[in-house]
Amino acid sequence: MILVAGENVIDLVPAPEGRLRPTCGGGPANTAVALAKRGIPTALVGSVGGDHFGRRVWRRHISAGVRRDWLQRTDLPSTLGLAVVNGDGTARYDYWTTGTADFAWEGRALPRADPGTVDLVHFGSLAAYLEPSARTIEHWVNRARGAVPVTFDPNIRLPAMGEAAKVRERTERLVGLSTLVRASERDLAQLYPGVPVDRVARDWLGLGPELVVVTLGDAGSIAFHRNHVTEMNAARADLVDAIGAGDAYTSGLIGWLTSAGWMRLDRLPSWGNETVVAAALRYASQVAAQACTVAGAP
Repeated sequence: MILVAGENVIDLVPAPEGRLRPTCGGGPANTAVALAKRGIPTALVGSVGGDHFGRRVWRRHISAGVRRDWLQRTDLPSTLGLAVVNGDGTARYDYWTTGTADFAWEGRALPRADPGTVDLVHFGSLAAYLEPSARTIEHWVNRARGAVPVTFDPNIRLPAMGEAAKVRERTERLVGLSTLVRASERDLAQLYPGVPVDRVARDWLGLGPELVVVTLGDAGSIAFHRNHVTEMNAARADLVDAIGAGDAYTSGLIGWLTSAGWMRLDRLPSWGNETVVAAALRYASQVAAQACTVAGAP
């Protein structure tokens, strides 16, 4: 089973005639849903609001087959994100996070990462940066990484996360706790303006991960390992929008490595094999392309 920790977000997506269409999103939630829909046992560790949107989020996870053992239902409101879709299909967001369910993690009992039942812990996005969920997740990940691989998708949203310098410092600390990191070119540009992707990725490798994967939109993706650099073209798709495409890519990447038996601490040397990594990138690209053919998150 894969444990995914993080938030659910209701994305308000512009619709015709100036209306807003609410859809269920949130980086970790999208990743969990995409994994579960492909038959990979997945549990989301997080919280759900007690409003209408929260009930809609709960139904989404039931429909997708996401395990909800550690998904806490609360009386708090759901997190909202206003998604503005650009001409290239990408989106930028404004968030309403204060007092919402997704970050009220203080005192939470989180599952133990027992390698007998858990393959992987994945985390990231707003819940890894906003308190008190950020502190709780960091401590949990630090305990888990001695038992199972840990993967991290920062999904940088500076308007919601705060000052760039502090977000960069926290990101580097979380990168250092991770076995694999997937970030977008846009994430890196927000944290390190003007710094080439390969330089950032190699610096991150020096902090501890075995693999750093950077997605480049329609230019594909590139994986950095100490033994190789592996590039992969983007899979072709009839673009509707790219909301959740990065989360879908992450699900394909970690899902393939897990299903193929490579997502184990004793199998990490296999990631030095370019053929193994290329197969994971190729599959992840296909999953991301499929996500781009439907409106909103996968």
